[in-house]
Amino acid sequence: MLKTLLERRNFFKLVCGAGNEDPESVKRLVYTYAKAGCKVFDLSAEEEILAAAKEAQELSGMEDLCYCVSVGIKGDPHINKAQIDYDKCIKCGSCYKLCPNDAISEYIKVCESRCIGCGTCAKHCPKGAISMVEKDADVKSVLPYMVSNGVEILELHVTGQDKSDLDYKWSVINECNPKFASICIDRENLSNKGVILRIKEMLSQREPYTTIIQADGIPMSGSDDTYKTTLQAAAMAEIIQNAKLPIYLTVSGGTNSKTAELCSLCGIEYNGIAIGSWARKIVKPYLSRPDFWTNKLIQEEAVKVAKDLIEKSRYQH
Repeated sequence: MLKTLLERRNFFKLVCGAGNEDPESVKRLVYTYAKAGCKVFDLSAEEEILAAAKEAQELSGMEDLCYCVSVGIKGDPHINKAQIDYDKCIKCGSCYKLCPNDAISEYIKVCESRCIGCGTCAKHCPKGAISMVEKDADVKSVLPYMVSNGVEILELHVTGQDKSDLDYKWSVINECNPKFASICIDRENLSNKGVILRIKEMLSQREPYTTIIQADGIPMSGSDDTYKTTLQAAAMAEIIQNAKLPIYLTVSGGTNSKTAELCSLCGIEYNGIAIGSWARKIVKPYLSRPDFWTNKLIQEEAVKVAKDLIEKSRYQH
């Protein structure tokens, strides 16, 4: 089924957040987007998160869902967690108000399980009291478990300069032999040429068309629904498309409801779109309600919003 979605260019992936380790949040996201027609879900590589997603799938009554779990190399923002220095903190509340994932409480405490490493809090702290600290995963133990429990895509975020960590984690992914491996890559630390060279080196260990390249414009930047926000995602996808590699191409990083249209205008023949920040934001008013599981009207409204985004993300010929 996954290969069919990619070949038909009908691949839509809901990114729950590589750092989102909150089971209830993931459960509500998967339930809503599964009911809306999404077939592929990107999860944190945690056993309880995979269990929450499968519970949501059962509740939704939807079949043939595919799961992807993501890990990052050292230096990648997706494995970061916010940490507050209370000697500097003045409790102004800017971090609490701006956090897109409700990972900071009104008491200015970080809920690590909800922090996705976006760095919004650190960027806007007037006293520089917030730093981002890496929380690395033990890929050697967790990834084999994921594949043995039905995960079909193992994804590696390769932003960062630690080549030895990249090589190690990529080797573990290949040893696990998932149906598809995925490389999520952006240009923050690499030139356009450097991006293609890194991808080609990694692809040398893979059979043709068993790898998804996720062209990441600006990671975790989909805070609004404008063409400008998704511009870098389209640009990154064009660079990879022009290399004519034996891969499936998906677009991410600032993706929103304008991404498919912009890619079509730019002649980008992508196989799918992955949306995280924007997809989570538009359903947040419904999913954050305490009566979500008992209020069918709220569930229906959330599904309607999610379905509209999925429809707008379909490949445009």
